[in-house]
Amino acid sequence: MTTGPAARFAATRRTWEPIDWWRLEARAWQEAPTVRRVIAFFAPTSVFRELASHSGRNPAITILLLIWNLVGLGAPVVGAALLLGWVFGRADVAAVGPAGVAFAAGAVVAGAGLITSGRDAGRVDAGSAHAIGWVHALAAGAALIVSVLATIQDRAEGMWGIALIAADLIVGVLYFVVFRRKPTDGSARWKATVDRLAAAVAALDEHTRARILADIGDAIDELETGGRIPESVAADARQTPPGMLGARFGSRES
Repeated sequence: MTTGPAARFAATRRTWEPIDWWRLEARAWQEAPTVRRVIAFFAPTSVFRELASHSGRNPAITILLLIWNLVGLGAPVVGAALLLGWVFGRADVAAVGPAGVAFAAGAVVAGAGLITSGRDAGRVDAGSAHAIGWVHALAAGAALIVSVLATIQDRAEGMWGIALIAADLIVGVLYFVVFRRKPTDGSARWKATVDRLAAAVAALDEHTRARILADIGDAIDELETGGRIPESVAADARQTPPGMLGARFGSRES
């Protein structure tokens, strides 16, 4: 009798695609959130969303986090836009103060992310971190130049905003300092994630781990006996380390 979530999923599939290995893992480890979070680093985007849907997180929290992140990226753009009226001659004075408030909001969000992620910078993708840094550094840098020019010409409203704009510029630059790209960035990150996965599996209590692995074994048996995977693939799957079925047999399609 197939009672585990992974085995039930395998039993419902008439055909078996590479990405289904990721989906199987998502279901198998749904009661082990620490393992599931590590698998999310490997998984395609669509499966990552599926993993998140099983995380038990309150939808309201997810929405708030989305808004928080959007503020972090959008605030510097808004701040720079507030100065465009003076730059293009549509305003008599540059709104440095209001722009500074917008940049301050972006600095708070980006700074919080810098603090939380910077504690373990080796696990953060440097490219993604640098993208955030570019948004803040470029927008704040341009705004700072405009604000200083406006102040020199006595055309600035709220000169105190210069300090807030400079703060966001510093935060943006720090993203490049803290998250330095290394030559072995990709391979080192992969190895670190694999090690984290093994540690997360080992940290489970013996009963939970045994039940999940038995469920995965039942799922592989179901796929083999149903003719959806060949015997050779089933044998290899049984020898694959826990949590690595998707990484070994699955695709990276979204």
